[in-house]
Formats: sequence, C-alpha cells, structure tokens
Amino acid sequence: MAFRMDTAADSLSKTIDALSSAWDVLPQPTRAAVQQAIMTCGPKIAAANSFNASSAIVELLDALWAQKGMLPDSVSSILQAGQGTAPALARLLPTVPDATRAKLLDRLAKIADFRYLKDPPATAEAVARLVSTKEDRLKPDERAAYDKLHDAFARGGDPEAFLRAVESLLSGYPAVKALLDGAKTFVRPAPVVYRGMSAAAKGSPESAASTRSTGGMSFASGGLMSTLMGEPRSPAAGGRTTARAKPPTAVAADGGGDLTRYANVIFPATVLVTQQAVPLIVHVAQAHSQQSVFTADEAKITLKVGDLTIVVQAEGFILAGSLGGVPAAGDSGGRVVKVEADRDCEPTIFLLTPQSTGEKRINVYIDQFGRNILTRAFQVKVVADLAAVQALPSVTADPQPVESPVRGASAPPPDLELRVMLSGDRRRLSFMLHGGPDYNFRSMGETDPLPDEPRVFLQPIFDRLSGLARRSDAARTPDETAAAKKELADLGANLYDQLFTKALQDEYGKTIRQKYAGKSLMITSDEPWIPWEVVRPFAVDDNGNVLYDDPPLCEMFRLSRWLAGRGAPDQVAMKQGVWVAPADNLQAAQAESNYFDELHRRQWQVSLSGPLTKAADVQARFQSKDTQLFHFACHGNFDATNPDNSMIKLEGGFLSPSQIGVQARAGLLATKPVVFLNACYAGQVGFGLTGLGGWAEKFLQSGASAFIGSLWEINDKLAAQFAQEFYNRLWGLGGEAAAPLGQAFHEARMAIKAADEANPTWLAYVLYGDPQGQVLLGDK
Repeated sequence: MAFRMDTAADSLSKTIDALSSAWDVLPQPTRAAVQQAIMTCGPKIAAANSFNASSAIVELLDALWAQKGMLPDSVSSILQAGQGTAPALARLLPTVPDATRAKLLDRLAKIADFRYLKDPPATAEAVARLVSTKEDRLKPDERAAYDKLHDAFARGGDPEAFLRAVESLLSGYPAVKALLDGAKTFVRPAPVVYRGMSAAAKGSPESAASTRSTGGMSFASGGLMSTLMGEPRSPAAGGRTTARAKPPTAVAADGGGDLTRYANVIFPATVLVTQQAVPLIVHVAQAHSQQSVFTADEAKITLKVGDLTIVVQAEGFILAGSLGGVPAAGDSGGRVVKVEADRDCEPTIFLLTPQSTGEKRINVYIDQFGRNILTRAFQVKVVADLAAVQALPSVTADPQPVESPVRGASAPPPDLELRVMLSGDRRRLSFMLHGGPDYNFRSMGETDPLPDEPRVFLQPIFDRLSGLARRSDAARTPDETAAAKKELADLGANLYDQLFTKALQDEYGKTIRQKYAGKSLMITSDEPWIPWEVVRPFAVDDNGNVLYDDPPLCEMFRLSRWLAGRGAPDQVAMKQGVWVAPADNLQAAQAESNYFDELHRRQWQVSLSGPLTKAADVQARFQSKDTQLFHFACHGNFDATNPDNSMIKLEGGFLSPSQIGVQARAGLLATKPVVFLNACYAGQVGFGLTGLGGWAEKFLQSGASAFIGSLWEINDKLAAQFAQEFYNRLWGLGGEAAAPLGQAFHEARMAIKAADEANPTWLAYVLYGDPQGQVLLGDK
C-alpha cells in the first residue's frame, strides 16, 4: 500500500523523531542504510516547492519502508500508519508549507548532512584563518593532521575535499562546526568559478612560505570572515534559518540613542496619620532636584525615547488617586509619561493617605518597554504627634548605580514578574504582579506578620536543608530517599502557605499555573533570604480535596531573582573568563576545574584562564577591567556570627565580600561580569553567600550582570555537574544554539534533579539576573 500524500510530511516528521530517539542503539548497517536514503532523497525535498514536495517526501518514506526489516518496531509502526488512501478532497492539493519543509530539512540534516557548500574556496579560506588564530588549542595529533591537510590544499588541492577532511577532523570544536554550518545550503548553488583566491590557496611558494614561517596557517584575507563568523545567516532558498540572530542595535530598535535622566522623587520624611492625600511627586527630568529624597547618583537612569510607566507601592498607605501623564492599564494607579529627546517628562503625582503610625516603606518602580529600569525604596515615618514631624531628619537612601536595558524595545521582558516589598518592621511581605497580558502592577496584598524577620525565621529551614544535602544517593536507603523527597515537598507546601497571600494563591490557581507554566518568572525583592525556589504551590478545597499539587516554583518556571535597585541588564557579554580553584580542592571541584581547562580548548569564542588559587590573584583580576566571567570552584566557611561576611577558602587564606574594595569595584563596574560562586561546604557554607551585604549584593552593587550561588550547603558532585550542564547550554556546546541565561540555568537545575531528586542541591541554586538575558560570546 502507498503512503498518503496528504499526511506524508507528518509521517516523515514522526519517523525522524523515532529514528533520532533510537539512533545511539541502532546497528551500524541500519544507520548506513538510513543515511543513504536521506542523502539520496533529501536534496530532492530541498529542491521541491510547496506543491511537489509531497512526492519527494513520499519517495524518502518508500526508501525507508524498503529497509523496514532493519528498523526498530517503533519506526516501522509509524511508517505503516502513514500508508493508506487519502480522502478525495485531500488528494487535490497535497501541499507542504515552506516552513514545514524547512523544519524537516533541518532535522534530516542532523542524521545525514546532504547540504551543499555555497562557496567552497571562500569557506576554505575562512576555516584556515579561524584555525590559525586558535591552533594552540588543538591537540598535538590534531594539529599535525591539520597541517598536512592545509599544506595539501595550499599546493592547489580541492577546497571541497579540504573542507570535508577538516570537518571530519575538527567538527568537535563548536567554532569550526558553526562556520561550516553557516556556509552550507540545502539547494545546489550555481557553479563556482575558482578565481580571486589568495596566493596561498593557489599554492604560491612565496606566500605559503611566509605563512608557515610565522607559525600561522591562514590564507590572505578573503573579506568573508565577518560574514561567516558570528553574523546571522540569511535564509537559504530551502527556507533554513539560524536559530539565533544578531541582536539589533538600540538605535535600530528604537530610533534613537540613550538619554540620561534623573528620577526625582519628592515626599516628606514624616507625615501625620490624620493627613489626607499626601502628594508623592515623581518627575523624570534632565536635571536632578535638590528636593528629591534621592541623591543625583541614586536618581540617575538611562532611558530611550518612548513611553515610561511609573508605579508606587506604599506600605501602610491607601492610594487615593494619581495625576499626570495618562493612566497605566490595570488598577495599579500607575501613570504613563513620554520620554522625549529634548525635554523633561511630565511630572506625576500620587496621592497617599496613611492608615496607621510607624515606620513605613515606599517603593517607586520605573519601567520602560515592559522591563524594570529602576526600583527605589525609602523609609517614611507616620506619626500622631505634630511635633515629631519637625524633629525627624530628611529621608536618605544608599547610592546605587542604575542600568537601562541595552536593546530597548527589542529586548523581551520576563514573561511574569513578582515584585516583593519587605515592610518597615521586616516581618511582612507585600506583593505585586506585573507582565504578560494579564497583569499591570496588580497588587496581591500583604502577608500576616511572620514569626520573625526572614533571616531568623528561615535559619532552621536552611540548617535542615544543609543536612539533607550532605547525604548523597549512595548513602541513603530507598526508604530514606522517599522520606527526603516527602520532606522537601512538605517544606515547600508549608512555605507556600506561609508566604503567599490569599490573593496571590487565588491568582496562581486561577491563571498563573495554566498560562505561565514553563515560562520565565522574575522575582524582584529587597530581601535575599526567602527560598522562593523551594516554594511548592499546593491547595485543597473546603472538603480537603486537592485542587493542585504542583512542582516547586524553580521547576514550574524558569525562575530568576533580582535585588531592588537598578534594572537587570538584558545582555551579558563574555569575552574573557577566569576560574578560581585552589589546589587543595575537593575531588569533585577539581573535576570542575578540569572541565574548564578542557573548555578553554574547545570553546573558541571565550578565552578562559586559570585556575587562580590565591586571594591576591583574584583581587588583581577583579581590578583588571578585562574579565567578564568569574567562576569559583571551591569551598568555604559560614560565619554564624556574621553570615553576611561568609568566606570562600583559597590557597593561604580566605576571600570575603568585605574584601572587595573600591579598586576591585571599579574593575567590576567596567566589565559587568557574570559571577558563579559554586562553593561546596567545608564545615558549613550557608545562605550568607547570598545574604544582604554578602556576595550577591556586593557583586550586583559592583555592576555584575548576573550572580549565581546557593542558599545552603550543596553536594560537591552535583555542584560540579550543575556547572558543566549550565555552561554547555549557555555556550551552545551540545549542538544547539546558545540558550538565554534563564533557560540554561533551568535546564542545568533539571539535570541534577534527575541525578538525585532527594538531595536538595537542585533546589539550592539561585540565579540573580534577567531570565531572558542574551549572552554575547566573544567579539559579537
């Protein structure tokens, strides 16, 4: 029986999936037969159009069906299900959309690469130039083999044969593979006239001698390196596009450059509880106002031309109304004003009526293009005695740099944001949801008072989680493993009950869990202690029936954090990196160091060096202004008397947050690095590593684009695995395109969960950064 033309594309898609899943266990003769069928029929599918592609696809299905005796039963069943007689109407126009055909071609090419080189001479020249700049990273035997290939080609060898041999030899290097992939097309190119080649490529003895004498292997410039390296590929005639394109510049995205403005916020330091509609003024202007509660450094922001949204969240006040600009969508009381190149924004006024006396906290949020640019908080005292109003000092706030998104409107914001404010007495949490089509600064209420401030309240929980992390799967019985999983689930459900308000729980059950599961969630807060990653949504009805029992937030979403202040950068640049690993490290941490040593050889876009072993060497690198990645593979000690100053152990001493001084901070501000503190326990490493005044705040205040650490002790073997899983995805070393920051982090978390779900190491990791952050490698 023949294959149905109307469902041929779907049958082939399912067949490819089944073959790919079973590929590693297929016998070599079966692989060869499948690859031969694809090599024969693939070019015909690529050359077809939407009207005749079905015939070419059926030809490939027939060729695979002819090998059914060699194929797994799962593949044969799919092929058989695709046979039959199509309905009469479906037989009239069995078209295959170009997008569907392009996806099929991409997946077929991963099994058997039948693509053509668009310009073999230029590509060969580009490959030679690339290898010449990185030849020190090749293994000795690879370098010797490559030298022979290069010499043969330089003497007039066939460029296609040279490239095929290089691909076989060096395709394990992502930079080589990416260059070659970018030079291929599914459609046979027009005949190439081999002219305009460099002297070395033509075999000129003089040029070849010159190249070899300098130790290089490159040809003379062909002018195509910028096209072939790091630039987006144009869609091929067959419909193929790259998975990742070069980001547009800010000017291209928004029609203008950066504008420096000051967020002037004016409000009295104290108010009477009997006052009505006290005005809070927010004026984004070209000059700083001396009346502002923030200094010029605190108020300085970088914006672009376009709409600006201003929202106020005030503990202990009712928002009686707001004026200026136009109302923001939703019921937040926010205002939208215009940012223009040659004038100040229109002032906005928020009328606040106090409800009770005491120390109160007010947050001001400034957003542009759906992303938070600035979160600034200040304390206000509400009093009942008029004399106290005149006796209290003015409001002050600590300076913090402010950073605007690089890409402007073209930068995708997090799918959902949860903004959390800690009350003045540090025992209550106020929530606000923002993002997506459903929320625009929507208040989610305030919690009842916690038993104590978060740090004290949570310490027993961190101690217990640290204890569970010390037990590896090999040290647990099956019953102990089951008990540990249940304990983690119960702990997460209890935190959900204690920390989420009724309004937030209702909204989660009604909308968030269905519409936002699997998407990015960013929690912006002025406290760094609450383990949001562990929180496990769980609810029952009045009769005890379970309404939902979901995985922890860090599994349910691509979860990240940020500390209130400057907005999270939406681009992360990496050109040079360093890893820190003292010689007396744990065995697993040493394996992590070995991974970086190998990574430097394979990953050609980022130059890695290390290991640094001494605190003085690390300090010097902080100050160097040339390093965009710091990875610490080490262990440390937790200072119970001062957890904000927890130390990491290096050769001959320790390094603590307080040791990052003015010079180090200047260097970090210049490079805005990613910092990964993968500190396994030696004695005890606690949540002080990310505590207020500790590592996370120190690095973020110093301009870091992202910070990764752990909230409690972590298992050394799982920690080493997590780091490797994260970087492989972040740099696209698994054959896929480099992943955004949040995606790479989430997938690494899920990998170590699969390795040992009962060990809470997979829950311990926290990411401070934009989950949609784009990583730019090398010179991009």
